[in-house]
Amino acid sequence: MPYRNNCEGASGSFFLVNKNYELSFFKIETPDDLGSFLEKNPAVGVPIVEIIAHKYRRNFMSLLSRSFEGHCFSIEQRLSVFGAADLVYHIVFTPLTVDGVTNAVVCTVVNMSSSRGLASMIKEYSHLASHQLRAPITNILSLSTITNYSKLEAYDALKLTQLLSDINTQAVKLDEIIKMLNEVLNKRGHVDRFDDFGVKAAHQHIVLVDDDVITNKMHKMLIRKHPSEKKVVVFDNPQKALAYILEHKPDLILLDLHMPDIDGWRFLEMMEELNVFIDVVIVSSSIDPREHSKAKSFLCVKDFYTKPLTIEKVNQLLDY
Repeated sequence: MPYRNNCEGASGSFFLVNKNYELSFFKIETPDDLGSFLEKNPAVGVPIVEIIAHKYRRNFMSLLSRSFEGHCFSIEQRLSVFGAADLVYHIVFTPLTVDGVTNAVVCTVVNMSSSRGLASMIKEYSHLASHQLRAPITNILSLSTITNYSKLEAYDALKLTQLLSDINTQAVKLDEIIKMLNEVLNKRGHVDRFDDFGVKAAHQHIVLVDDDVITNKMHKMLIRKHPSEKKVVVFDNPQKALAYILEHKPDLILLDLHMPDIDGWRFLEMMEELNVFIDVVIVSSSIDPREHSKAKSFLCVKDFYTKPLTIEKVNQLLDY
């Protein structure tokens, strides 16, 4: 089955790390493929921390440490190369566990930069279906649940309720079709559920970060319906949101993933770089299982909610 068969045109290497965080064995397909990912040439017995480039060391070691706790991760990492196109790697951390004890972790690094053909096309289609097409549909689903405006006359409210019901029916059908398409394309993948992080905190100060204005309005309205009072601050600009978070230290951040300029992944990286460790819940239109797995690789991310949010999901999130 060679892994390569599933990644047409890709080349891969792997490293076996023992419980002392030393390199026990390794195989490098092509040294040049690892580019700037390595600080120096690997050697058996050398601490893995000395091999990984400083720029990527912190995140790598964090994931490796969590893999020794029994967690498996599959993420993508883009590496910048001066004067050339970026390198894109698919990195998999697999714990080797015997009788409940993890004695080693296998780290597989696959260079996807040169990948072409069917695998690349499928990945692109999956991304478009998951994000571009679902985004407006989730807004329709959200809007179609607002049927309780008390200021409307009874007759108008009845007509509006019927209209929204029809919109909702069609949106649900479209949403189900897209989910089926993504399940076909990602049938080997699975959605990693988040672990139980213990008792929930009393989230009283919440920041919403999403470039979609309608989404922000809908989510703010849903949170306002929660029995306990919450301070809700909304941002459609991630940079401004980060500045606010640094100054005011909210309790919880609801974060969209796919935003222009600074996307959710970069936002999370910036939080880590600034040593900001505030609970984050991803709220995204994505149904791609790889993104659920990637979200688990960030310590501050506590859960992953698929849009649209509902009053039931909000209560589940905020009740403690």
